[in-house]
Amino acid sequence: MGLPMAARLLAAGAPLTIWNRDVERGADLVTRGARRARTPSDAAYEADVVILMLADPRAVDAVLGAPDGVLKTLRRGALLIDCSTIGPAMARASAARCADRGAAYVDAPVLGSVPAAEQGSLTIFAGGAAADVERARDVLAHLGTTIVPTGDVGSASALKLVMNLLVAGQTELMAEAFLLAARAGLPGSLVRDALAGSVLASPFVAYKAPQLLDRQFTPLFTTALLLKDLDLALELARTHTLALPGLRAIRDAYGASFSAGRADDDFSAVIDSLDAPPREEEDQGSVSYEVTARVDDALAFDYERFMIESHIPEIVQTGCFLHGRLQQGGEGQYRTTFHAVSQEEVNRYLSEFAPAMRERTNARFPTGLSLSRRVWTERAQWP
Repeated sequence: MGLPMAARLLAAGAPLTIWNRDVERGADLVTRGARRARTPSDAAYEADVVILMLADPRAVDAVLGAPDGVLKTLRRGALLIDCSTIGPAMARASAARCADRGAAYVDAPVLGSVPAAEQGSLTIFAGGAAADVERARDVLAHLGTTIVPTGDVGSASALKLVMNLLVAGQTELMAEAFLLAARAGLPGSLVRDALAGSVLASPFVAYKAPQLLDRQFTPLFTTALLLKDLDLALELARTHTLALPGLRAIRDAYGASFSAGRADDDFSAVIDSLDAPPREEEDQGSVSYEVTARVDDALAFDYERFMIESHIPEIVQTGCFLHGRLQQGGEGQYRTTFHAVSQEEVNRYLSEFAPAMRERTNARFPTGLSLSRRVWTERAQWP
């Protein structure tokens, strides 16, 4: 979505310098007058306004803090507008890093897909000091028709996660409803007309329902990106001691879609994974990968923080597992359980990701930690 937004600024006559991790992207903007920067620091050099639109918190952290990152040259008095969806904690951390450089920061995640970005009709949430938000408004007005000041830095990112939870949940529930209607012999056209003429009608339903009913999965917003946002929403819920079982169920549905090869499809492809017959492994029972740990008392606190804050989220983000759970069984005793849709996904984790994860854990805890690992297949369940 970043390139359509950049195109809007270029069309408005703004002097534009672009940088993208994929050096091939944005060639048309360069042809039309944009300058291509060699590095993020080159892009930020002497800029009054820097705009980020990146996939996730890790990408933002890298682009800001790398040796050739934005913070190397971000000048005093500049304004950094972060349109990425990264969660409130990361937004506040980025704002603090900008403040250390004497620069202002506004978190400004956007609501809307690629067509809205191309048309400049995005909804933009803007969090930050009132003066900084007003300063950002002059730029954001080229990108969106609705700009919503939300309060302090981080509030816009929190609101974006709330909105994306509603988007994900409504789409997944529509997918279930449409599948139920089809199995009950109701034509898709009948369901579509009934929706359009009911209190359930909305602009979102008007464009998402046809994607679901017609199985059109050209990506406007990918499953992988939505899954990242749902994980951020779960992280936010944990910080506020909310269980949110519906959010967890929604996340599992999109996690299964991701594992079924739909990562780069539009997230509406969840209807296909819901409609798919159970795999042979699923008929045999769910599959869990379990790691038990005994930790020296002096390391227990550090181990728990390591698992909660980085290790377990990184493993879940591989897409091999639906979710992970950390349990404590006594002093220095921990059990981590990861649930997968199939043995195939566990095998994929073990071959593609486990060696690097184990190396990272060993580097962090070279002594004082004993681990054992086992794969479990569920055979029966009561009641």
